[in-house]
Amino acid sequence: MEYQGGFETFREATRYMFKSPSLSDVLFVVLLFSLAVGFLIVLPYLWSRYRAKVDLRREFFTVGKSLGLEKEEINLLWKCANITKEPIKIMQAKVVFERCISKLVKEDASKIEMVTEIRKKLRFDSLPWFLPLSSTKDIDLYQTGFITYENQAYSSAVWEKNELELHIAVLDTPLKPIQPGEKVKFSFLREGDGRYYFQGDVLRTYRDGTKLVIVLPHTDKLSKIQLRESLRWKVKIPAKIHIYKDSSALSFEEPEEFIEGTIEDLSVQGIRVCLSSFTDVRVEERVFIQFEIKSYPIKVFGIVKNVRSSPSRTCLGIKFANLSKADEDYIRKFIIEEQREILRAYKMGELREGSSSSGL
Repeated sequence: MEYQGGFETFREATRYMFKSPSLSDVLFVVLLFSLAVGFLIVLPYLWSRYRAKVDLRREFFTVGKSLGLEKEEINLLWKCANITKEPIKIMQAKVVFERCISKLVKEDASKIEMVTEIRKKLRFDSLPWFLPLSSTKDIDLYQTGFITYENQAYSSAVWEKNELELHIAVLDTPLKPIQPGEKVKFSFLREGDGRYYFQGDVLRTYRDGTKLVIVLPHTDKLSKIQLRESLRWKVKIPAKIHIYKDSSALSFEEPEEFIEGTIEDLSVQGIRVCLSSFTDVRVEERVFIQFEIKSYPIKVFGIVKNVRSSPSRTCLGIKFANLSKADEDYIRKFIIEEQREILRAYKMGELREGSSSSGL
């Protein structure tokens, strides 16, 4: 009997072992597996993401404090910067800053005053002359240009601006009154950079004395026409120049007599050199120039492309005629180094106008 009982027990155990699992058994196993995966893989991943976010926020606040920002100001920037992969860029790149701030200001206009202070502290309230404009907020006050309305162009100037609007004074009297809701185009020339233009719908108009002022919303849709093939860098470099009066000659030799002058801008294609007296020079005349950039000597022939004269000063726009590859590379390297230095000074609040290079 005991043997029979043992056999029955074994048979029941075997039948249970090979019985198909019930739905509750399957769900229980799946739940246990999910918990194991969550504990071993998902939880550590989520924890690492959380720690990375905390560390990134801590670094963000550290950088903000080092730039002179208050806690409330840093919090405001973090509000839109934390959704990006590199939030610190909002305090380093003006384009990123403007894109973020525009959204914040539109959502809450009460933050405009704080944004203005943040812009000053980050030194985004002005641009070095060689950096292109990315928004109408970058346009300098009193920048002159033209408002085009119904195919008529009128002399204008930027009169005022804030975080939301650009105020442009129309200096000529329009043939037809400009009304709110009408579309206008503003175009202007930024010296050393290019010609810009943008279109906008007039929000409102008002009078400032006798001037009509139209109010446009800010935009980052600025179109640009590049006027030069290469950047002309502002410098103050002593130079010696000889002007060949016989431009019909087939060949030119290095001269012995020179006129002293100062190079005021420089590129890999040419220079603008100014002489401290009136000098009779004509367009297309050949010249020879020699100067030094940080003790590196350059001697080159050139062709006069434009002349600006006054009784006490003559400035020549000169295109290089035979600049060597080595000299071209050196000038390009010099300009890049100067740009980096000005950008560093710009961020440190030590921005200087152009370059102070003397060529010595």
